[in-house]
Amino acid sequence: MPPRSKPFHDSFSVAPRASDFAYALQQAPESPTRRSPHKLWHSNGGGDVPGHVEKFILDSAPEQELVHETSALYTSDEEQAVLKKFDRRLVLSIALLYMLGFLDRSNIGNAKVAGLLDDLSLNSSQYESILRSFYITYLLFEWMPVLYAVLSPSTYIASCVAAWGLIASLQALATSYASLCILRALLGISEAAFSPGVPVFLAFFYKRDELAYRIGLFISAAPLATSFASSLAWVITKLGQRSPIAPWRMLFLVEGFPSVVISVFVFYSIPNSPGAARFLSKRERRVAEIRLRREKPRDQQESGRRSFQWKEIWATVKDPKCYLTALMFCCCNVAFSSLPVFLPTIINDMGYSALRSQALSAPPYLVAFITVLMTAYYSDKYKDRSLFICFHALLAAGGYAMITLAGVLKADSLWRYWGVYPAASGFFSAVTLLITWTINNQDSDAKRGTGVAILNLIGQLGPFIGTALYPESDKPYYVPGMAVCTVFMLAVAALSLCLRMIMHYQNRARDRRYTVPEGTGGNDGSNGEDGKLVGQERPFTYIL
Repeated sequence: MPPRSKPFHDSFSVAPRASDFAYALQQAPESPTRRSPHKLWHSNGGGDVPGHVEKFILDSAPEQELVHETSALYTSDEEQAVLKKFDRRLVLSIALLYMLGFLDRSNIGNAKVAGLLDDLSLNSSQYESILRSFYITYLLFEWMPVLYAVLSPSTYIASCVAAWGLIASLQALATSYASLCILRALLGISEAAFSPGVPVFLAFFYKRDELAYRIGLFISAAPLATSFASSLAWVITKLGQRSPIAPWRMLFLVEGFPSVVISVFVFYSIPNSPGAARFLSKRERRVAEIRLRREKPRDQQESGRRSFQWKEIWATVKDPKCYLTALMFCCCNVAFSSLPVFLPTIINDMGYSALRSQALSAPPYLVAFITVLMTAYYSDKYKDRSLFICFHALLAAGGYAMITLAGVLKADSLWRYWGVYPAASGFFSAVTLLITWTINNQDSDAKRGTGVAILNLIGQLGPFIGTALYPESDKPYYVPGMAVCTVFMLAVAALSLCLRMIMHYQNRARDRRYTVPEGTGGNDGSNGEDGKLVGQERPFTYIL
């Protein structure tokens, strides 16, 4: 009998090379293990796959098999453990930061009810100009999400948080219309540097079909912050009546300064990448990196670095689909930017006291918070964005239509108040999924950053309309403003279905062009029947 051959890993147990492993694969008999290198390793008595062999497995696997090769290098339990840690330590931290930022951005509505206009002798037109000053600079600096792909996120995010916390606190010292305008403009710059790019940052850590729920956790901090702001404003206003400090000044100080303190902890706690997360073990960091390999283009997998190429940026700028999502985002922002800053005033004009108006502003946003999380969860589960966006846009439109009709008929104020619930739940959920949809349908970091920048550059035109919808002359019913929001949310529903059809057509066109027949594992790009490219790496597929 010929001597039994040794297991192939024995011959290079000290420092096997990729070429040795490749030779062993070529000598292996045609069998189920032939198409699965990791199985061949283990079938010959191998233990844990060494790092350099693991790299060879991942780099040599055809695209259509990469999901099987990567999943074999870790268990589902290991992956879930990594996800839970990212959810608890990363997403919740980012959500807290966004909640603080949104609190500092929108609390001017509560400050107005608490006496801001009277103390600074401001009229309705000046108040609207103060609101617009924030969005002017916010819009001008919307290009900054691309910096998440090129700078150290921990340092960058900590700097943003410290900046907006300091500026928000300084609003308590404002003594005139001009000083408050300048501070709001600076606040817009600091928040534009952080908030729009957070979904891009989260995409460094999660797969495409995991992203909506995590962005939902992040965006849901906005309604939570608004409800918290209303409750906190009620307490501060109550205490401020017996304090030498004006209630609105105390409001800015108490809600702004905590961000400065928290920025120190952000620097040490936010990881720059999955492989740099200090709260993960060494093995978990490796799992966090491996599981995302299929989400990256081949050139990025090989380099191990985030891609940032001008040709990718230009390709995104030329893509009309980016402008459709941006137009939807603009329509949503008309409602998203206006209701939080005007709701206390609207409720006050319904006949309730200032204190009660602050308290009644909270419940609609608590409902919106729960709705956003449920919507994001099921959107990820069913891997669908457009139908959920359409539903929630129609829900918001229904809420605004209810408020509009109640105003026209001069119905009881309770009808208008109940209409706020579906309106807030609808537009917060639609905004969450629009951001996720934009990121899902870009295949590199540079494209995601550019896509989000376009989304926000066009989308932030919405607040210029939204902040002008509720002038003093329209109170107490604000019928024109509510009617405008109804129309814009109906437009979101229609555009979401249009974009769905466009992406569905493009996916089908690619399916007809590229095919990998069953039983073949080739990746040679050879022509099959009808000119199809058999075995060629399948192009990026859009999530509908």
